[in-house]
Amino acid sequence: MENFESFCDSNKGKNVNLILGSSTALHGINPEILGDNWYSLASRGQNPFVTDIVLKIAENTCEKHLIDIDTVLIDIYPELCQEWVFNMADALEHLALTAQLSDILPHATSVFQDGGIRRIHSAISFRLNNTDNSNRVTATNARGYEAVANTGHNEQFKVPWKEDAHQFCLQSIAELDSKNETTIFVNPPVLHQNHLNDLRNQLKSSISSPWVDANTNRQFTDSTLFSDDHHLNDDGATLYTHWIKSNFALH
Repeated sequence: MENFESFCDSNKGKNVNLILGSSTALHGINPEILGDNWYSLASRGQNPFVTDIVLKIAENTCEKHLIDIDTVLIDIYPELCQEWVFNMADALEHLALTAQLSDILPHATSVFQDGGIRRIHSAISFRLNNTDNSNRVTATNARGYEAVANTGHNEQFKVPWKEDAHQFCLQSIAELDSKNETTIFVNPPVLHQNHLNDLRNQLKSSISSPWVDANTNRQFTDSTLFSDDHHLNDDGATLYTHWIKSNFALH
């Protein structure tokens, strides 16, 4: 979040736009292509519940710098919404590696239950005891985008679809849909079976914000654009970001 503070400070008097979501957004959506006032706050494992927390933190940061958020582009990878994946609390640990504890505490009731407290404690202990930040989970490229080299496709552990979505993820999607900012949901391109409809069928209310599925575009069936079955490489990210930009006339 530290780099976002600097970004806000340099954009006083302007509206800013945000990219949120998991590593499919971190590696797949390049804010520099979308425009000068775009910033990515995507992080590994970021499910909609954590996205909602990150957006609240971003809203407070923007208010402090006297700027408004215009558009929020939210990448939702359905597999991460599942109960069994949510309960691993990976997303909460990544959040605690980058956000301040004071930003996390207002959400303590939800965040600290089950395995959350253990994973957050692990992350905070790492930050306190490790002076070498080379292993810290942060984006390494401009404005929150982390490029993946254009190498061959790699087989990695697949996240199977085997359980219903966690109630917190479903509730957060509804809350994100009702935000004052312009909200756009995107479903990232993947080489495995797409489970967007399985997720959307579990939502208790309809979504009014646009929700586009990149898997309807046959360009993204080309495995040379991917580093594994659900992460785009830099070439793929460039194509995907231009596709999003043209779909919504973003600037």
